[in-house]
Amino acid sequence: MSVSCPKCGSRFLRESRRRKTDKMTWFSSALRCQDCQTRFIGRTFVLSDLRFAHCPRCRRMDLNSWSGKTYEPPFFMKLRIAFGAKRWRCEYCRVNFASFRRRKEIFTFSRWQKIQAGISLAEPSPAPKREQEG
Repeated sequence: MSVSCPKCGSRFLRESRRRKTDKMTWFSSALRCQDCQTRFIGRTFVLSDLRFAHCPRCRRMDLNSWSGKTYEPPFFMKLRIAFGAKRWRCEYCRVNFASFRRRKEIFTFSRWQKIQAGISLAEPSPAPKREQEG
């Protein structure tokens, strides 16, 4: 997704739940910014993004590369790599894949830590355990 938040300009977005009042099309969906928690409807299909590699699971385009040292790819992925496909890894959903397209942007761990910090703040802390008298 190359959509950005209209309030803060961040591109750290996730899909939000649909509401009855949302007017959706095939090319737009409800999104929520993970930085400022703004909810908006954005265009999720951008024609110019078709030329870049994206994760097959979460559709993100900030990817890392992977080597064949720790992961043994399936036969058809090996075949694609033999024909010149690049090895990409999505660190968010931990998927390794091969694509002939180039990546749009490089994944950075500082961004990952920022997202993880936001997730930990959103989770409620567990209630303290009380000792039972008896």
